[in-house]
Amino acid sequence: RCYILSNKNGKIQLSLRQSRLNPKSKSKVEDVEITGIKDVKKGQLVRGYVKSITSSGVFFGLSTSVLGRILFQNVSPYFVQKHTLYEKYLPEGKLLTAKVLGVTEKHIELSLLPEDTGMPSVLPESLGLPRYDAEEEKREANDREKKEELKVKAKRRRGNSESEQGCCARAPCSLCCQPLYFVVGIAFKTHPSCCLPPSTHFPLLQEAKPKRKKISPADENDSGIEVYYREEEDDDQEEEAAKKKSKIKKPGEAPRLQVSMGFTWDEDMNAMDVPVLNQKEESSESEEEDDPKSKLKKQTKKEKELEKQKKEKELCKLEAALMDPGRQPQSADDFDRLVLSSPNSSILWLQYMAFHLQATEIEKARAVAERALKTICFREEQEKLNVWVALLNLENMYGTEETLMKVFERAVQYNEPLKVFQHLCDIYANSEKYKQAEELYHTMLKRFRQEKSVWLKYASFLLKQGQTEATHRLLERALKALPTKEHVDVISRFAQLEFRFGDPEHAKALFESTLSSYPKRTDIWSIYMDIMIKHGSQKEVRDIFERVIHLSLAPKKMKFFFKRYLDYEKKFGTTESVLAVKRAALEYVETKSSFADT
Repeated sequence: RCYILSNKNGKIQLSLRQSRLNPKSKSKVEDVEITGIKDVKKGQLVRGYVKSITSSGVFFGLSTSVLGRILFQNVSPYFVQKHTLYEKYLPEGKLLTAKVLGVTEKHIELSLLPEDTGMPSVLPESLGLPRYDAEEEKREANDREKKEELKVKAKRRRGNSESEQGCCARAPCSLCCQPLYFVVGIAFKTHPSCCLPPSTHFPLLQEAKPKRKKISPADENDSGIEVYYREEEDDDQEEEAAKKKSKIKKPGEAPRLQVSMGFTWDEDMNAMDVPVLNQKEESSESEEEDDPKSKLKKQTKKEKELEKQKKEKELCKLEAALMDPGRQPQSADDFDRLVLSSPNSSILWLQYMAFHLQATEIEKARAVAERALKTICFREEQEKLNVWVALLNLENMYGTEETLMKVFERAVQYNEPLKVFQHLCDIYANSEKYKQAEELYHTMLKRFRQEKSVWLKYASFLLKQGQTEATHRLLERALKALPTKEHVDVISRFAQLEFRFGDPEHAKALFESTLSSYPKRTDIWSIYMDIMIKHGSQKEVRDIFERVIHLSLAPKKMKFFFKRYLDYEKKFGTTESVLAVKRAALEYVETKSSFADT
């Protein structure tokens, strides 16, 4: 038993859901039916079937009408270079559980990762593939090691500086025992009553002091660096004093650096946080830009060499991947490189358009088509026509009737009009727009009435629709419109179409009437034989052969038909029928030789 969902265009959709077969049963529905995107929510676990695998990801069927996409980085935690591996482990129709990552009006993004679904990975660990997060873990480990090294170095420097500085020669006081940190270029002062002069603390800095032209008496005992100290209670007063001091310029003194920030003294130099007062966003951004530069300076030669080798390996891998002729393009940049190398190849341009259409980027696909029409050389008419046909297909599927007609009118101007008309008719027929196709055929019969291919194409369209009577009337109109020399060929082609899509009896009548009028047209006899061998009975085929071998034709043509008759009997007949054909051939040769002697 099964439940019929729909029956349209000769296609029947069925369902085996127990909730449909037994609607009265109260059994719990394991997979709730999804009829549209509105039934899907972010974070939901859903089950579905693998529909297809393309360059843009894995397409996942949640129902007959709803499709979701799974990006390759969300299929498995392993990095896969060749996507053919997914086709092996994700065959079409495989049932899987996925998690909904995001839902928009037109798209559903899903994930098959084990951390999202709670299921094992679709790719086994035994393949030995690299993980996506392996590189990130290495980087984090390297960063932690570098930070620990920097902390150790900072503590060593701090211990050395404290041991060299010492404290007061006398008993330690509450002021000078505060931890001091010195910044070069900023004015500081020492406490006058308990600490030694700055010259005893900093002999090296005193020697490196630049000479001044004018030295005031107050500066004789100045070492060039003044030290400010602060107590926690007097922070505000000292800051105001420092600001006033920085504004006053002494004669002959170099301008000092203006700093709008305070300092906090922590035990760990590496973990020092400087509070910023009235700092703008621009300064913070510049500091962030300077941080990686300072880290690069601290790298050792060995680290730099390792980093250089790593970059070279990555570049080699990238170059090898780009040089691989069997590599499928994965991004727009890949397609750009391909079309730059082969700008006149319509196949590459059509693949580029299909890449955007798979991601439902209609405008980008249109832009690629327009770019292809401008890029392809004007001498490559067939390549340009292929792009025009692809653009017509795109507008027929995703555009409106107005946009389709605009592209059609442009295509007629730049290409051979008959070919463009025929392609648009095929597009209409394939998309089941039969009314528009018939209107276009009527226009073609008026505009290209002397073209035999137009009549034949319209006849094929009518026979596929089951309009045999209309096809018979069309043959009469074609014989009136076309020149007499084309009549035999047109009747033969109409008869072949009747054999394929219409009434075989009427097709036989057409052949018989033609051969009775033109008995020496061996090409029509050959076509008739081929069709009857394929569709007719053996008796009918033998009757045709017997009629042909008794015609008065040229010896070469008679030899051709005797040979065909003999081959047919060897394949489908008996030894007696084969001997009969040979006797008939000997009789024909004897009669011809006797006639030649007389």
